[in-house]
Amino acid sequence: MPKKKKRSLGFVLKLLPAVLLLALGFSYTPVGRELEDLTLDWRFKARAASDPQAHASVLIVGIDEDALTRFGRWPWAREIHGALMTQLAARPPAAVAFDLIFSEPSPDPASDQAFGDALILVSSSITAAAAEVLEGRPPFEEDYAGNTKAITRFKGDPARLVGHDTGLLPVQILAESSHVGFVNCPPGADGARRRIPLVVRCGSRIFPSLVLQALLQSQGLDTDAVEVVPGHVRVSGKGKNWDIPVDDGCQMTINYRRPESFTFVPYAALVSKLAEVQDQAWPGDFPPVEGRILLVGQTAAGLSDLGLTPHGPQTPLVLVHANALSSILSGDYVHSLDLPLVVAAWAIIAFMTVLVLRHGSIGMSVAVPLLLAGVYVAAAFFFFQSESLHLPLAWPVIGFIAVQGGSIVHRLVIELRAKSRIKGMFGTFLAPQVVEQMIASGEEPKLGGHQSEITAFFSDIAGFSSFSEKLGPERLVELMNDYLTEMTDILHDNGGTLDKFIGDAIVGMFGAPLSFEGHAYHACRAAILMQKRQLELREKWRKQGNWPEIVLKMETRIGVNSGLAIIGMMGSRRRLNYTMMGDTVNLAARSESGAKSYGVHTMITGETRDRARKHQDDLTFRLLDRIVVKGRSTPVEMFELIGFTAEVSEETRECLAIYQRGIERYFAQDWTDAQTCFQRSAHRERHQDDNPSLVMIRRCEDMKASPPPPDWDGVYVMKTK
Repeated sequence: MPKKKKRSLGFVLKLLPAVLLLALGFSYTPVGRELEDLTLDWRFKARAASDPQAHASVLIVGIDEDALTRFGRWPWAREIHGALMTQLAARPPAAVAFDLIFSEPSPDPASDQAFGDALILVSSSITAAAAEVLEGRPPFEEDYAGNTKAITRFKGDPARLVGHDTGLLPVQILAESSHVGFVNCPPGADGARRRIPLVVRCGSRIFPSLVLQALLQSQGLDTDAVEVVPGHVRVSGKGKNWDIPVDDGCQMTINYRRPESFTFVPYAALVSKLAEVQDQAWPGDFPPVEGRILLVGQTAAGLSDLGLTPHGPQTPLVLVHANALSSILSGDYVHSLDLPLVVAAWAIIAFMTVLVLRHGSIGMSVAVPLLLAGVYVAAAFFFFQSESLHLPLAWPVIGFIAVQGGSIVHRLVIELRAKSRIKGMFGTFLAPQVVEQMIASGEEPKLGGHQSEITAFFSDIAGFSSFSEKLGPERLVELMNDYLTEMTDILHDNGGTLDKFIGDAIVGMFGAPLSFEGHAYHACRAAILMQKRQLELREKWRKQGNWPEIVLKMETRIGVNSGLAIIGMMGSRRRLNYTMMGDTVNLAARSESGAKSYGVHTMITGETRDRARKHQDDLTFRLLDRIVVKGRSTPVEMFELIGFTAEVSEETRECLAIYQRGIERYFAQDWTDAQTCFQRSAHRERHQDDNPSLVMIRRCEDMKASPPPPDWDGVYVMKTK
């Protein structure tokens, strides 16, 4: 595996456990728990429309505005509740649970006595609370709270239970006439009640909650039927058992159903209906009470027992107990998967996603994780609606986004480093657009050599050794800096790569390190522009007036060839250079040196000419010869690159046409006619002292003197480089 991929994989293997630990740790913080609770609230609301009806045994008797109008302002005299209980004795419910605190005696003791006597008639529960501060009260150490025996079968840590050292119990007559159920149900950090204790600590004793007591009373059981073990509250009934899932504080997550799924009976309406019906048949248009569990609580907007739940900010809190009791009776609990299973699934999905996407596009690396997170969120909502399965949302999504974000940041850092490395490595050799293209492609030049199609480019100043004799070191450096800057800029601007400077010589390549269409054409274009810029520089130096004549006549020879070459980082372990080598490169070098032999400034091979024309046919060439250069055995056609066709003068066109006829007669071994054509074209050449026509005139004379064999193929073997 390449080192880059190993480093990337190593980072992922470090990132995953780090993010997982942080995400899990976050889930146990107050903020993490609050965020998870918030996602649970969203799920309660999202499924509300499809909620089933609450358990038919649960009936809420609401103390509403009508009841306050009929019976007066709150709190009422207790004989009102006593009268209700007396009327219920004729149609006994399974249990009646008062979500009301009767901790202070009435001004009239007879009122409490009447209420207590009525409670004896019906299985009932009266609210109590484990209190944080009760002045002058010693810690509670009694085995009974009123008529309720403490739970003895308990395994766990009592310190983790909800409760306090003292208790706020109903007045004695009420506590002894009924059974006490504690209502300690602390809200979360945001004030919402999502969990309810099923057992409560009061002092050193453990007692049932109002919900659990209502269940016991409805089944004719006492606290001996209750067993508390880690994660469960178990009730052994007469023919039926309940195994209620709880957390380590014996709190049950309330599986809230929409308020409309419960049967509500106004308190005043129930009193009126009981009085109206008496011993008659119960009307079908009014909810029956016989055999049901009645939860009596405040529902009027002006009363104090309202609070925040997943279904609203001002929900009657009697619904908290009603939801919990309905869940127990229906077996409709909120379930959770084992944490190790969730962690394992998360780790596998996160690892596979990062593994697949770490070399993809940044867009895909962002879109796919977001899509997967969305699928997980949708699945969490679906399974909560269909199965009441609580899949954790907060930490898995945050962790998933964090691990994907960390992977993307790591990739960006690597890419920024790669950009910096590429710019540092190639910024002085390549055109800026080539460097940007290389960075955008994500490809790095391979260390070592690889074969590639390129166009090799060589240029050299004619007679440069004479410049050194005529100019001092400072002037020579000034001249070369000016010249090389201009020429290299043209090379870069046309997509070329600078291989090296060799004194005054420029060695470059087109089509590497990144291949591109038309590299032969762009090399030819760069050669034309360099020759044109050479003339402009000579004019500039002439105007400066401080340069010797040799500078004002500076000429540059250029050789170009296209084909396969070895490209790559080559050199020693301490010093590397991005360069090219191979026969294609050697032939380009021979083209540059051979240009002198033919009296031209730019000589290119037939391979380059054909490739350039295929890309764009706006250049003019002249076939010079078919030669075998020194050091090679394979013949090659050589052309002079004249310039852009649109800029070629009519006189030059005539010269080229005559020269072409001459070269045709030359290959036909008609030396006399060929020489005549070359003599005519020589008068039209741009350079009268040295040009291809003069070279071919001399060649024809040589051929007359020493004719080649009849099967001659027109190839001339060069004797010099």
